[in-house]
This record gives sequence, C-alpha cells and structure tokens, in this order.
Amino acid sequence: LAPECLPLSACFNKHRTRSSMAAPCCPPDSLPPAPPSAGPRAGSIITLAPEGVDPIEAYLVGDPTAKTTTKAVFVYTDVFGFAKGRHRLFCDQLQEALGDDTCVVMPDFFRGFPILNPYESLPEKVGLMLAVPGMLYRLKYVYTKPERPVMRDVKALLPWLHDHDISQFGCAGFCFGGWCVAESLSLPNTPFSCGVGMHPSFNVSKMYGGTEEEVAKGVGSSPILLLPAGNDSASVKPGGGSTGILAKARGVAEESVSRPFADMVHGWMTRGDENDPLVARDQRLTMELCSSFLKEHMVAK
Repeated sequence: LAPECLPLSACFNKHRTRSSMAAPCCPPDSLPPAPPSAGPRAGSIITLAPEGVDPIEAYLVGDPTAKTTTKAVFVYTDVFGFAKGRHRLFCDQLQEALGDDTCVVMPDFFRGFPILNPYESLPEKVGLMLAVPGMLYRLKYVYTKPERPVMRDVKALLPWLHDHDISQFGCAGFCFGGWCVAESLSLPNTPFSCGVGMHPSFNVSKMYGGTEEEVAKGVGSSPILLLPAGNDSASVKPGGGSTGILAKARGVAEESVSRPFADMVHGWMTRGDENDPLVARDQRLTMELCSSFLKEHMVAK
C-alpha cells in the first residue's frame, strides 16, 4: 500500500451514508457509490476502436457528425466509473446546457473495471473496505504511472473527433477525474482550452511522489475552474497553494479559480442524493457554473 494512505482500519466511520476512504482520491467522510440515476437518458453507449489502444466504450450525447457540431467536452468519471451514480445524467444536462454545437463524450477509461470496484454482494462497508487495496494498486501502478494511460487514450480518441471537424475542446471531471482535467490541460500542445474539476482530487499526485501544487503548475495559464466540497483539500480552495498558483498564472482572483461548496461533501455531484433539497440545489448551481465556464472559455487552439 502507498505509505501516504491511512491503514484500512481508518477507512470507515460510524455514518452509514458516508465512507471514510482514506486514500489519495477521496478524503474522509466522502459519499459512497450510488446506483445509476433513474429515467431515460439522452445519450447512447458507443464502442470506439482508436488506433494504438484497446477498444473503448463511451457515453455520447450530441452528434459529432453533424455539420453544426464544432465543440466537444470530454468528461472524466470518479473512481466508481461511468456506469454509476449521476455520471450519465450529468452528461445529458451538460450537453443540453451547452447547446447543439457541442457533443459530450464520457469514455470508460477503466474499460469496465473501475479504480474502486466494491464487492456489491457484501454489506456496503465490508465490500468497500475489501476493494480498497485494489484501488490503491490501480491508482499507483496503473493510472498514475508515467505513461498516463488515460491521457494515452485521450490522444488516441482525438482524431475521431478531428475527422468530424470538431476544433474546440473542453473537459470536466469529478474526483480522480478532476486530476485528469489538470492532466489534460498539461498535455504538450494540448487541444483542451479549459476545464472544470468538481470535488477534484489533485492529491492523486501523491501516488507518484508529486504534490497538488505541482499539478497546478502543470496547468499553467489555461482556464480551469475548481468546485471543491467542504471536506476537499485546502490546496484547491481560495487561500490554498494550488489555487494561488492557478490564479497567479492566469492573472485572476483566486475566487475566479475556486468556488467551494462548503455545505457539500466529496462526491455530491456524482453520488449525492437528488432528493435532498440542499444537494439538489448545489447540483443545479454546479451545472450552471460548469456550463457557463465552458461556454466562456472553450475556443479553438
């Protein structure tokens, strides 16, 4: 196990509705996994076979082949993967908010085996606890290794969209996916002009001996909006090291880089209970902030 992680005995607390996954991706008292949102979805599952990587499924909303579609947003999931929680509902809502000139694509970078894959046949706490060692292994030895497999897949997928004359790219992500947003903006000659990280986990960098501030430095002056929960790292909030670096690089106030949701806990966008009025309120506000930011900053590079 990674030395910076707490022992498994510290992984759960007395509250059934929250799980204290003490790992570099989720802070203590984060929300546990949630079943998929009910109701029909606007998008569809497609299978892509980009050159140089294994075939990959993706949830696609919008039509990248339409002549009016000039923009694409990549969505990076949390550690539970694109079949869980509100991920697909989020993509539906984001594409509707952005309009017909934008398609939203959420690849299953985990290829059916998420970073955190609880044993669902067991009681929730036991199933999560037994899955933690596998999560730590996959974070450290698969998804944060130097070749960065998620970014390898992204680069392999881009020609598919370029072939349809899409020229403007943005990205959004949750938890581990918030780190992927920063990684996307850090790519050499990145096609991504902006990104939004919701309950972002820049501290995934600890798995490879890095720091949250180094993640921020990699983003440079690219526009990024961080929407941390109350229990997320101080580094990604106003006054924190990562936020200060990002604000200085862009020449903007820290409040333009980070908008904390103090009443929420890590996971509220993908795993939060939509029947809770406060959670539903902040889910709506987060969507408004995310879509507005992408609309403002998504440009051709």
